[in-house]
Formats: sequence, C-alpha cells, structure tokens
Amino acid sequence: MTFTMCGLCYVAAAQQEVNAVKTLHAPVIDGNLDDVAWKTAPVLSGFIQNLPNFGAPSSAPTEVKVLYDNDAIYIAAFLYDEPSLVRNQLTARDAEKGQNADYFSVFFDTYNDQQNGFQFLVTPANVQSDTKLNPGAAYTSGEFGDRTWDAVWQSRTQLTSKGWQVEMRIPYLSLRFAKKDIQTWGIQFLRFIRRNNESAYWNATNPNINGFINQFGRLVNLEHIRPPLRLSFSPYVSGGVRFNPSGSDREKEVLRNGGMDVKYGLNESFTLDVTLIPDFGQVVSDNVINNLSPFEIRFQENRPFFSEGTELFNKAGLFYSRRVGATPMYYDSVRRFADNNPGYLLHRNPSVVQLYNGLKFSGRTRNKLGIGIFNAVTAPAKAKLQEIVGRNDTTIETEPLTNYNIIVLDQALKGRSSVTFTNTSVMRNASARDANVSALDWSLYTSESQYRVNGTFRYSKIFGYTPYNGSVNFIDDTITRYGKLYVKPYDGFSTILRFGKVSGRIQFSGSAAVESDTYDPNDLGFIPVSNEVVYNASVSYNDFTPGRSFLNYRHSLNSRYTRLYRPDAFSQVEFWYTGSWYLRNFWEFTFNAGVQPVAQHDYFELRTPKRYLERPGFFYLSAIGNTDIRKKLF
Repeated sequence: MTFTMCGLCYVAAAQQEVNAVKTLHAPVIDGNLDDVAWKTAPVLSGFIQNLPNFGAPSSAPTEVKVLYDNDAIYIAAFLYDEPSLVRNQLTARDAEKGQNADYFSVFFDTYNDQQNGFQFLVTPANVQSDTKLNPGAAYTSGEFGDRTWDAVWQSRTQLTSKGWQVEMRIPYLSLRFAKKDIQTWGIQFLRFIRRNNESAYWNATNPNINGFINQFGRLVNLEHIRPPLRLSFSPYVSGGVRFNPSGSDREKEVLRNGGMDVKYGLNESFTLDVTLIPDFGQVVSDNVINNLSPFEIRFQENRPFFSEGTELFNKAGLFYSRRVGATPMYYDSVRRFADNNPGYLLHRNPSVVQLYNGLKFSGRTRNKLGIGIFNAVTAPAKAKLQEIVGRNDTTIETEPLTNYNIIVLDQALKGRSSVTFTNTSVMRNASARDANVSALDWSLYTSESQYRVNGTFRYSKIFGYTPYNGSVNFIDDTITRYGKLYVKPYDGFSTILRFGKVSGRIQFSGSAAVESDTYDPNDLGFIPVSNEVVYNASVSYNDFTPGRSFLNYRHSLNSRYTRLYRPDAFSQVEFWYTGSWYLRNFWEFTFNAGVQPVAQHDYFELRTPKRYLERPGFFYLSAIGNTDIRKKLF
C-alpha cells in the first residue's frame, strides 16, 4: 500500500490483498512462532497509522502471518518493541478500551459485504476480547459493535527481547460465512501502542472516509473450508419454597422449575437458538428509578438469550426485548385495588411474566441476504385475591397468553448500501390487544462512501380495544365498554428521510422526520413519544492532518426545529456549536455553545390534550477536557 499527497488528504493507491495458505499441520498455539507451518505463510507488514498521525508508518514494525486448515484460521504476529516499554496491564475480558495495555487485533468480514464481521483482540497479558461488527462500526471512537458477544477461540502471547508475539486459533464454529468452494473474506489487522496512543492498521484506514469495514484488505482463495457441527445444550433444574412466616399455610408456595437452552448451527451460515422455560433468576436486577417524567424509562437487557446474536433483529430499532417477560399489564391495577380495599388480601400477584419458550433463527446467505426469525411465547399471569370475611378466592388474569414474532430480511447491496424489511407482531389470547408493525429501511452510499441517502417508513396497527391510560394522543378515540374507558383500534406511521456528505473534511447532513400521533410500536418496540415533526441540519469541518499543536480537531454547527404533528403547532427550535481538539501532548478539550432563542412549547409534560408548558428561551455554554490519560494521574 502506498500513499500520495492530494492537497491536504491522503489517497490510498490500492487495497491490500493476501493469498490464503492452507496447512496440513496446524501450529501449536503456545506463543512461539517457530512452528514449521509458519514458514510457508507470507509476511504482512507496512502498518499505517490512523491515529495520531494518519498516513505515517507505524512507529514500531509489525509482522503478521495467516494460515488456515479444515478446522480453523490461524494468526501469528510479531510486534517489535522495546520490552520495557510494552504496556501489559492485566485487565478484564472485553474491557480493552481505556485500559493501560497494548493490544493486537484481527478483523474478518466473512461475507465480504463491507457491513458485518468479527473482531478478535488480545493484549500482551493474553487477555481476550471479541466483538461482532455492525455497519455502524467506527474506528474513531473505538466502538466496533456488540462486545457482549463471546466466542470460543484460543490465543497465547509471549514477551521477548525484541517485543512481544501472539498466536491465535479461531475455529470456524465461531464464525459465520457463506457456502462456497472458494471464498474471499475482508481482513484487517490493528496494532495499538498505548504509550503513544497509536492505532496502526495493515490496510490503511482513512479517517476522512466514512465507515470502517469498507476499508479492510482482502484474504483470497480460501478453498473448501467446512465448519464442524455447532451444537450445545445447557439444561437446568431449580427448586425452593416461598412463604410468609407470619401468615397461614395458604401462603406457602413450592417453587420448582426446569428448562434448557439449545444452540444449533444448521449450517455454516445459520444458527438456531432455543430456550425452554428459562430461569432468569440470576440475572442482574434493574436499578429502582423514581420516574417523574411523562415518558417510560428504557432499561438495559441483561438476559443472555435476548442480548446475544440479536443484531439483525435490532437493525430497525423495533425490538425492545424487555417487552418479552415484562411486568404484567394489570399488575399495578390489582395492587392498587388491594391497597384501597381492606376487605381483601392479596395472596399472589406475579411481577414478571414467565417465558414458556423463545426461538431465534438468524444468518446470511451466499447472496448476502440476512434472514432473522424470532418467536417467544409467554405464560398467562394470574393474581389471587381473598375476601377476609367470606374467605372466597378471586383469580384475576393480569396478562394473557402472548405470542411475540419478528421477521427480518436484510439485503446487503453493492458497497455499503442495504435495504431491510422488518415485521413485528404481538398476539394476545382472547380479546386482548394485538399489534403489528412493518418497517422498510434503506441506506444508499455513493461508490467512494462520500454521500449517503437513507430513510425509513414504519406502519403500526393496533387491533382490539386497549384500556385507556390517560395518553393525550388517544383522548378523542376512546369508547366506554363495561363501564370502563377503552381506546378504539387505531393505526399510525413514522417516516424519516436523510441526505448528507459523510466523508471528507467538510461534511453536512439534513433530515426530516414525521411521526403521527397514533404511531405506536411499543408492544414489542420502544418509543418514548410520538406525534412530532422534526427537521435537523448540520455542517462540520474535520481536520485529521496533524499540525504544530493539534493532532486533529472538529467544528460542527447544528440546528433542530420541532413541531407537533396533530394539532400542527410549534414546539421547539435550537441551534448549537460543538468544537473538539486533540492536542499533540494527548490532552483533549470539547466546547459546546447553544441557544433556544424562543420559548419551547412542551405538549407532553402536562399530560393534558392541547395544552403546553412554556419553557423560556435560554442559552448555554459548557466545556470538558482531560489531560493525558496514559498517565497514572490525569
């Protein structure tokens, strides 16, 4: 790879490429690079800095070799350095960011679609990290994708008199790829030297070009690779007793449960995950939050089944997995009834819905079509009340039997472009509320990723009658049934259109978003508020060319104008500036200044139709910075 100067930018002359070498004798993964097999592999070197001096050669030489056989792909790297200068702090797994350690990383784009991939990273102390890459991976922030994903692979490191070295074995059972006799993968190597805050890539990664996976090199002529069977079982049995020592025998409850998790690789590309009557009792609990706002709080997903391998289902932003197995919809109603009626005792009121089973099927075909199917069934939840005088029991269903479904079709197009169709549906037993949401997302890039136009369209449909919860959006669409207020069946839509220049020193973008007052994806998705029309515009100047004082800096001007969709009314306008500077001594500063020149009309805080809370106009200034974070004291 060579570079030529073009004004104030660097232009890559060619994409790096390496021919895959197959070995009959796999190297021993012990950190020594003296195996005979390594002598047959070509040496890859010539790493180019991304930060802090883009375009300059790496300050320390790096040599990498690649081999493969019928079971795995093997990586060897010799990272030349002064041994006493190598940072080898022992860190937690998957926590390399912000730690005082060097590291080496390999990336694979196994479908060669410039949008999806895998990262495997190791530090000199042999601490591993692995990540599933997504189209939004960004090398500038170090956030490449889903770090909660954990794969099975091997690595060994060794410090030497000339630096440190690493061996890695990544089995095919930890990767996904299309079924082809001869394959081409995207491949990239990264070396990070902590003392210099230096990131150097084998295939130069230009900070002026939008995207990360699209700047990989290529690993060509992988022949006749066949992954092994991917099948695992995780059964469990649990039991116990719950009782109130001061109560009667009727308040004792025997707890017994059992289930299983199954993961099965149907082929090299598709995986089936199934959970049967799972036990999430050991999962981290949520913090208790006193929410005084008019909006629902979004909580983090801590259950492994719902947080692993869900990137396809999350692409449209319509899957909030906490809806599955959530608090029953009438849990609070029953509790309030018992509190307000001293003639009743509340014997049982489950706070969490039991999950009967869950299923995930996902993968990508040789034509780069991603397919995802999700299904989950939750048990009905029932509360039990007892009259104190008559001792009669009353059972109230607080949540019906419910089926949750998601179907995703994600077609990767040429370059980084893609189009995605998503459908979510929630079907509840009997006459309870049902819901369906369909979405079309598309993103188109020019050939050099200079410009992008993308958009979305979503349509939601609610079937059946829903108990009215006081929402201002539906005050005109209610009906009285059985003496209670219900919302009639309704539908709504949401759409967004964006266009912008996403690469180069000068970048800009503009967008328009419309959400109708009755758009409601919240049965399986999450949206804090709808009924808005929002216009955004921004322009930025980004300089990644090191100067006398700065390694890089950025200035951006932004604006947002918001109206209510129904009734059409002004809500808010804001303008703000952000400037950030990264100095040669590795100090960082960010400055923000903004203004809302006129009063904001908040139509949501008062929870009253057609009334708003007026917030006066204001301006703000803020500054944040840090000294050199490589130091023990900073």
